[in-house]
Amino acid sequence: MLMAKLQYQNNRSRYFEFLIDLGADYTLISESDAMLLGIESKDLLGEKINVEVANLQFLEVHKVDLLITIEGVEIDIPVLISKTECECLLGRKGVFDKFDILFKEKNQECVFSKN
Repeated sequence: MLMAKLQYQNNRSRYFEFLIDLGADYTLISESDAMLLGIESKDLLGEKINVEVANLQFLEVHKVDLLITIEGVEIDIPVLISKTECECLLGRKGVFDKFDILFKEKNQECVFSKN
């Protein structure tokens, strides 16, 4: 698990607890989480995409660029927003190439270091 701050444009920011998903290309949050950031339905007018998640379920999502802060480092990443309620997942795009990530299984800890 990772606590990270998300922000949409100049709207309010909020911390979310993310599951780190090594198999996910994109970071994923639910539409209800997006609303907490001030993202409204009218902001999600772009193309809808169907993506397959780990349990072989398909979700209808919109892609939005958000600012994420991890360990004090702010980066813009593409985030998928699902109408279906889901856990927040941290995917690889825009994140994994910016950090060295160390998984400490014994302590159930994940350490992100700017590379």
